[in-house]
Amino acid sequence: MTAGPTLLGYVDPLSVAAGDEVRLMVSATSGYQVELVRLVHGADDPRGPGVREERVGIPFETRAGRVQPLRPGSYLRAPAHPSLDIGAFTVTAWITPTMPAGGKPRAVIARRDATGRRGWALGLTGDDRLAAWAGGGAEPVAATGTAIPPGRWTFVAASFGPQGVTLVQVPVPEWPVGSWRASAAASGGVDASATGIPLQIGAWWTDAATAGACFNGRIDRPTIRAGTADEAALATAAPERLGLPVLARWRPGQDAGGVMVPDAGPHGLTAEAVNTPVRGVPGANWTGREIDFRLAPDEYDAIHVHDDDLTDAGWEPQVTLRLPDDLRSGAYAFRLRAGDESLSIPFFVRPPRGTTTSRVAVLLPTFTYLAYANSHTNLEKLGPDGLDYPTTEQHQWSAVHKVCSLYDFHRDGSGCYYASRLRPLTTLTPDYISSFGPWNLSADLCLLDWLEHEGIGYDVVCDDDLHAEGVAALAGYDVVLTGSHPEYYTAPMLDAHEAYLAGGGRVMYLGGNGFYWVTGVSPQQPHVIEIRRAHTGTRGWEVPPGETHLSTTGEAGGLWRHRGRAPQRHVGVGFAAQGGRGKGRPYSPAPPAGDERGAFALSGVDGLIEADALVSGGAAGMEVDRVDAALGSPPHTVVLATADGFSDAYQLAVEEVFQSNSRLGGTVEPRVRADLAFFEYPNGGAVFSTGSIAWCTALGAKGYANPVAQVTGNVLRRFLDPAPLEPRNATRGER
Repeated sequence: MTAGPTLLGYVDPLSVAAGDEVRLMVSATSGYQVELVRLVHGADDPRGPGVREERVGIPFETRAGRVQPLRPGSYLRAPAHPSLDIGAFTVTAWITPTMPAGGKPRAVIARRDATGRRGWALGLTGDDRLAAWAGGGAEPVAATGTAIPPGRWTFVAASFGPQGVTLVQVPVPEWPVGSWRASAAASGGVDASATGIPLQIGAWWTDAATAGACFNGRIDRPTIRAGTADEAALATAAPERLGLPVLARWRPGQDAGGVMVPDAGPHGLTAEAVNTPVRGVPGANWTGREIDFRLAPDEYDAIHVHDDDLTDAGWEPQVTLRLPDDLRSGAYAFRLRAGDESLSIPFFVRPPRGTTTSRVAVLLPTFTYLAYANSHTNLEKLGPDGLDYPTTEQHQWSAVHKVCSLYDFHRDGSGCYYASRLRPLTTLTPDYISSFGPWNLSADLCLLDWLEHEGIGYDVVCDDDLHAEGVAALAGYDVVLTGSHPEYYTAPMLDAHEAYLAGGGRVMYLGGNGFYWVTGVSPQQPHVIEIRRAHTGTRGWEVPPGETHLSTTGEAGGLWRHRGRAPQRHVGVGFAAQGGRGKGRPYSPAPPAGDERGAFALSGVDGLIEADALVSGGAAGMEVDRVDAALGSPPHTVVLATADGFSDAYQLAVEEVFQSNSRLGGTVEPRVRADLAFFEYPNGGAVFSTGSIAWCTALGAKGYANPVAQVTGNVLRRFLDPAPLEPRNATRGER
C-alpha cells in the first residue's frame, strides 16, 4: 500500500472501558502527531452548533511513518504434512469462477512457495483455462484449450506423477462419461516436490494472499488423493470411483460457522479460513431440497472466495494506551496529523467495568457503523437523485482498494456478507457527511451534543457490549436512548432490549429504520458481523438461492419482521418509507381525544413539531417509521403526532408491496408517514419512539430552541422521574 492518503488507521477494540487498553493501528507514509479528543459534535453545518470537541491532556510522542500493507483476499490455509510429500498424487475439486481471471493466473489449490520456484498448483490461466504448475517458472506445465465458463459448476482434476500431468475439466450438468470435456497432458515428468510448504485453497502463496493472486469464485470439496489416474477415469467427475486413497478432503459444510475447515482425511489437516471466505453456500451437488445448510451439510461443502475480502488487516499497533480510570464515558477519537492532512479514528469509552456514572445510557449503533463503513457504491455511480456524493481521500482510497461495506458488491458482483472493525473504516469519522447530511456517528453526535448542552449526564454503551453482555450491559440505567439509525440487531440484542423493558427500563428510540436486519456475530471472531440480505427488504443486493442462513450463527437472515420480531413489537414503530434527498416533514400533534397518556411529551409545544434538521431539513425525514398493529405495535400504543404529506421521493417500503403499483409515493400512500409513539410496559417500563433518522440532527437547530429539542427534553425528564406512568391494561384498554 504505497498510493493513497498519508494516514490510515483503525482501533481495537471499538468499545473500551475506562481503565482498559485501546490499541491504535496506523499506516503512514510520513511522521505524524497523535492527540486524544473527546467528540461532542462533528458536523460543520451553519444550521447547527458546528464542530465541538475537547482535547484530553494525554501526551504522545511524534510517531515515525510506517506503511503497513493490506493483504485482501480470502482463502484456506492448511499445514504442511509428510503425507502430501509424495511423487504421485491427484487433486480434484468442483469450481465456479464468478468473474474472469483478468489476465492474472488464479490458484484453486496450491502448494507453491512465495518465490514460485518450488511446489505445484492447480488453477486458471489469465485467460481462464485450467492449468497446472510444477517446479520453477511462471508458465504452466499443462493447460486445457477451453476456458472454464463463469457462473456454472465445473469438475476439475489434475494427476501429478513421474510421467507428467494429466488435466481434465468436465461441466457438471453434462455428466457422466461421454459428455464434452477438455483435457491436457504434460509428458516427460515434472518436479512437483513441495516438502514443508503449506497448502492453500483459493490463493497462491504460503505467507499471505495479495490482491490479484486470489481466486474469485466457489470451490467445493477440494481433495488430494495418493496416486494418479488416466484421463478417462478422471473424466467421470466422480472421484470416489477412482479407487485412490484420500490424503485430505476439506469439508466447508461441516462446522460452517467456524474459523477452521475440517479435513475428512486420515491426517486431520484442518485448514484455517483467512479473511472469512463465505461459508454456508450451496455446492455443486445442491438439490434445493434444503435451504438451511445445517440440515444438508453435504450439499453445502463449498466456500466462496474473493480477492477483495478483508476482515483482519493484521496491522501492528503503533499506540497502546491504557485509559485513565476516571476518563469520562463518551465518544473519543485519536486525531492524527501529518502536514496538512488530518484523520480522526473514533472509539467509545464506557465507565470502568461493573460501574455506571449516569442514569442515562446512549446506545450507540456500532454494528450499523460497521455495516456502512467504507461504502463505496455511491462513489462508483451517481445516486438515483443524480447528485454527486461528497467524500474524503481516505474514502476514495477504500473505493479504489475495494474495501467493502455491507452495502457494496465484491468485484465479482456478489454481495458483501461480512464486515469487520479490524481494518480501516474510512466513513466512521465524526465529520462524515453522506449525500443526505450527517450520517451514523456524525448524526449521533448531534444527540450527544444536545445532552451536553442540556447538562444531562450520560454513559455510552455500544452494540458490541449489548450483544456480548445482554441486558447486563444496561443494568443500572433508568433510561436508554438509541442513536439515529440502529438498523442492525442480533438476536441477543433484541432479547436484552425486551428484558430491559420488562424489568422496568425506559427506552427512547430516537431514530428511523431501526431493528431491521437480522445480524450475526462470529463467536470465534467477535470483530466480524454478518448479514444475508434475503429476498425482500430495502436492499442493494440479495443473496442467491440457498444462502439465506447466516454462516456465523446458522439462523435465518433477512428482516426481523419475517422472523416474527418486527420493530413495531419492540418500539411501537417500524420502517415505512425511504426518501433519499426528499424534503423532510413536520409532525402534527394528534393525541387521541380523551387520552392524556403521553401528553407530557408535547408540553410547551404550540403547533407543529418542526426544525431545520441537518438531514432532510425536517423533523421527520430520510427514513421514517410508523405504528402498525398488524406488525406488532402494542394495542395500547398512543400516536402523539404524525408526519405525513411527504413527496413521492418517499416510497413505501418494498417489503410491503405485493404487486406493481404506481401509487406508493408519499403524496398518495397513507402508510408513508412517521409516527411519534408512546406506550408503557409493566413494572414501570416505557417506550417513546420518533420514527425518523432526521430527528437527532434537528436537536441543535436554532440554538437548541426548537420543538424537536423540547419534546426530547420533555420525554427524557419524565422518563427519569421514577413516578409510575400509569400503564393502561393492554387487553381491556383500561388504566
